[in-house]
Amino acid sequence: MGSSQTTMVVDCAPFTGGAQRSLLTLLHGVASRGWSPVVLSADRTPGGLLESCREAGWPVRELRTAHWQRSAAGMARYAWDRLAARGPILLAARRWQPTLIHANGIRAGLLVPRALRRQAPLVLHDRDLRVPALALRLLAPRLAEVIAISQAVAAKWAAFPEVPLRVIPNGFDLAPMAATTPVSDPALAAAQLRVAMVADMVPWKRHGAFLEALALASREQDGLVGVLVGRVRGHADAGYLQRLRVRAADLGVDGRVVFVTDASSALPWLAAADVVVSAAVEEPFGRTIVEALALGRPVVAVQAAGPSEILAGCKAATLTGPTPADLAAGILQWREPSRRAGAARVARTWAGRYDQSRMADAVCALYWDVAGGPPR
Repeated sequence: MGSSQTTMVVDCAPFTGGAQRSLLTLLHGVASRGWSPVVLSADRTPGGLLESCREAGWPVRELRTAHWQRSAAGMARYAWDRLAARGPILLAARRWQPTLIHANGIRAGLLVPRALRRQAPLVLHDRDLRVPALALRLLAPRLAEVIAISQAVAAKWAAFPEVPLRVIPNGFDLAPMAATTPVSDPALAAAQLRVAMVADMVPWKRHGAFLEALALASREQDGLVGVLVGRVRGHADAGYLQRLRVRAADLGVDGRVVFVTDASSALPWLAAADVVVSAAVEEPFGRTIVEALALGRPVVAVQAAGPSEILAGCKAATLTGPTPADLAAGILQWREPSRRAGAARVARTWAGRYDQSRMADAVCALYWDVAGGPPR
């Protein structure tokens, strides 16, 4: 294949999160398969998407957008960002003449000007479980195809059967991930059972349920220590974190919980854990779950949405109900070191289902279908 096929990728998040890390992994995969990425991004954080793409040698253009909240102020900011992004996106399309446009998320899709529909097909990479129905109605007529990261994410498109859709789970560079060195922390060194949860400090991740589960499990397990790893991205997140600290004190587990908000990578903390918990009931996929499995760690997750798809039938995981008591019971199932050790190989093998090459192959196949097929 030649290198004349170009995918122009639009991402509007002003920070690095799971969607941006997954996108970067995908771009390396499609670039090695004959597609030349051009990246428009608002992520200016050190080591973020823009910087990483520059280091990879791909053309980049900076967007200046915010993370829109579901409020009147958020809608006003969306309108402003859409107007401000129109020029840079149109100029980039004129400069690089992309074969197709890849919008990384619903928000990014809403920023792509309608005028580009006549120039290049628009592929939407949908990573959101819940979005306003109006957003889907606005996007549906403009889409050549939707990539959904899970069946749970795909389900909301049932009202738009005219939109082609494929479920392509996120992929991971598993080999270096599995070789991660555990973090060295005094609070964990003497613990008999280390239980970690990695999730941004936002309420829907249900950190409070995790804290309550730790309180319940610690009644039956001596030496239990919990670790909460997550980013704080603004005043609302900071206030939420403070409420979690108060809740931990009220539950009597403040001395058993380590709060980590400044980690450049969560992987060393996952590697130091004995058990990893996902408490969310509306998780679109579950990146942390695959990372934990790749490190050979058993996972306890609420049986809902993305995690239930990843872990169905996995003997290195426990799917539970949503209550703290359910989560505590799941944690205690993995209290025996021998059981955890026996699950390690199963966990790593299961993580292999989400190798980056599978995602890149599937996305490139979609690219060629949308573009009319690869050259012979």
